[in-house]
Amino acid sequence: MFGDKMQGATGGQKPMDLPVRPDIRVNVIRDAHQCELMLQRTNPNTAPPLLGDLQAALTEKGVLYGINEEFLQSLTQDPIFNKQLVVAQGKKPTVGQDGSLRFLVSTERDLRPAIREDGTADYKDLGYVHNVEKGQPLCDIIPPEKGEDGMDVLGQVLEGIYGREAPSPQGLGTEISEDGLQLLAAVSGNAVVHKNVVTVQEVLKIKGNVDNSTGDIYFVGDVYVGGDVFSGFTVSGVNLIIRGNVEGATLIAAGNVSLAQGMNGMNRGVINAVGSVKAKYLQNCTIKTEGDVYADTIMYSHLECDGSVELGGKRATLIGGRSYLAGRLIAKTLGTEAHTATEINMATTGMVAKRQVEQLSANIQTIDGEIVKLVQNLNRLDSLRKQNRLTQEHASVIQEIKERYIALNSDRKNVVAALEDIKSRQLQESSLNSYIECKGRVHAGVRITFGPLIYNVQDSFVNSRIGIIDGDIRISSL
Repeated sequence: MFGDKMQGATGGQKPMDLPVRPDIRVNVIRDAHQCELMLQRTNPNTAPPLLGDLQAALTEKGVLYGINEEFLQSLTQDPIFNKQLVVAQGKKPTVGQDGSLRFLVSTERDLRPAIREDGTADYKDLGYVHNVEKGQPLCDIIPPEKGEDGMDVLGQVLEGIYGREAPSPQGLGTEISEDGLQLLAAVSGNAVVHKNVVTVQEVLKIKGNVDNSTGDIYFVGDVYVGGDVFSGFTVSGVNLIIRGNVEGATLIAAGNVSLAQGMNGMNRGVINAVGSVKAKYLQNCTIKTEGDVYADTIMYSHLECDGSVELGGKRATLIGGRSYLAGRLIAKTLGTEAHTATEINMATTGMVAKRQVEQLSANIQTIDGEIVKLVQNLNRLDSLRKQNRLTQEHASVIQEIKERYIALNSDRKNVVAALEDIKSRQLQESSLNSYIECKGRVHAGVRITFGPLIYNVQDSFVNSRIGIIDGDIRISSL
């Protein structure tokens, strides 16, 4: 009976059930940037998943990148059921460096004195102007960089993202280079940087005075000064327009000079112009111009003018000083009742012709110096000849010296002829184009020359034209 029980017990036992694995559901989300996995129980005694099953489920969905293998392994030991689990994470692309600007001109105007080589400060060089030439690079435009590539969980490359473009630095008077990598000056002028925008000003406008607040002004374009130019300062540019008064300053113009008032130079003021000079008055200063001069009065000044001088207005007077004119002189009054010494040199050689004369004269001096050296060498060799000490080599040198001597004398004759031709043409042209018209009075004390011809005014006269007629200075009525 005992045996029957044992047999019945054994016969009634069910065989051990195989473990039931969970359902594995894979979901690729966020533009394939993440992969979620959920384990669903199939019964209350659901067993942990197998690693191979997890990997196969991911492979079936095409998940190849960013799989958290360690986490998958943990699920096979300690499963989490019925919950979305992130098991793969893509790599986001990064954003590259933003574009930037590298300025090649000063971005600040701190107006500090320049330091000389000896360590001293130049308080007239304050950096007020930043001159640039047309075509000059002003700013490097550095393009944005591309960030690192990323990858989604499906193994697709995600292109790196470029940084932001640099803000455009282009202002008036500038242009972008063809390759887009530089900002260039479209004109010559003053480069100004404001809020990372570069502007090139063709006209430099100074609202106030040229003084210690600005220092000297050297500009490649036109200069407009709304105030005065103080003594000791320099303004240099193409065309100069000055609304205020000019003291003992220096004005240098590649074009014209226009003074709304004038210059009282205190015997220090200088105007150098290639073009014309216009002013109400020019007093105690030096004026050198290749163009014409227009003024009301010129007093006690040194004037060199390649063109003509026209004095207008109420006074239209030339008093004192020395004037050298290549053209004509139009005035109302010359000199003063007090017989102020006033020297007027007409029909003078213009600056261009004067430079030609100076160059030719210098050439003659150079030739003469070389001729003197040749003669000295020839005399030494002649002394050797008298001593019967000449060699064949000496004889060859003597021949070279003689040939060089002949060539130099020929060159000298040509240079002298060219020099005389310039002087002759200048005098001939001046006799036709250079004259004085005085609509008022020419006072005693005025000295007038036309080249070598001199006329000293002893008694005043009025309404006259003074010029060269038949090789002499003649005075006729207007």
